[in-house]
Amino acid sequence: MTAIRTPEYRAAAHRVLNWCGWYTRDLSPDVAGERRDEIASDLHEHAVWAEEAGVTPQRLRRDIMLRAIRGIPHDLSWRSGQLRAGHGVDPMPLGMRRAGDVLAALVVTGGVLVTGAALFLLVRVVRALVIGDVVEVPAGALGVAVAAVLGVVGLVLSLRRRSRWLGAGLLAPAAVLIGVLAGDIMYRVSATGVLIVSRLSSHGAGVEPWWVMSVAIGVGAALGFIGAAVWWWPGGRRTTERDAATSAQRKTA
Repeated sequence: MTAIRTPEYRAAAHRVLNWCGWYTRDLSPDVAGERRDEIASDLHEHAVWAEEAGVTPQRLRRDIMLRAIRGIPHDLSWRSGQLRAGHGVDPMPLGMRRAGDVLAALVVTGGVLVTGAALFLLVRVVRALVIGDVVEVPAGALGVAVAAVLGVVGLVLSLRRRSRWLGAGLLAPAAVLIGVLAGDIMYRVSATGVLIVSRLSSHGAGVEPWWVMSVAIGVGAALGFIGAAVWWWPGGRRTTERDAATSAQRKTA
């Protein structure tokens, strides 16, 4: 059996070509096809050399995989160069795509914080009820529960490109609810919360500073989520892509 027909070579070649398909997935078909043909030809030459040199199939597979791993930085650098050269299938400029990626990371991070805060508050409420620190459910507990549900759903939706706008939109009211209710809930169920609120309290001299600060944080986060939802709004994204494509065509002309 020739080296090319061995299952070891086929398995290694399949993995390498799958990797090639992944990092060329959003490049133009011509560029991606040329890259795949180049890699396939390289694999074939490697197998022919291995057969002539008497290399075992197991060593051939290991050598191919090690070579592929060492070549990952070069592959990613090549991909970046192709995108900068305008060979991507996405007409949006590279800078705009990067801004979208950064925004997605910020939204997911914010979603984790909002959802984590809501779940933490719910756990503290349940614990306070169990150990008898409070005799009835605090008035804001329902709002925190709603925030937790919105946070979980919004976070899951924000992980998918097509539903990010909706996920960010759901995280906005969750952030507001946490901002409005967190201080009061912690004051009722936590000794640490009592200490913090007491230190930041105006002692009846007007609007409580701790509440203003908490609401400001929640509203600020909500405005960020709303901005992200507008950025990812399906209609707006298509308009941006169309404008970018038109600009690229004009430059080419």
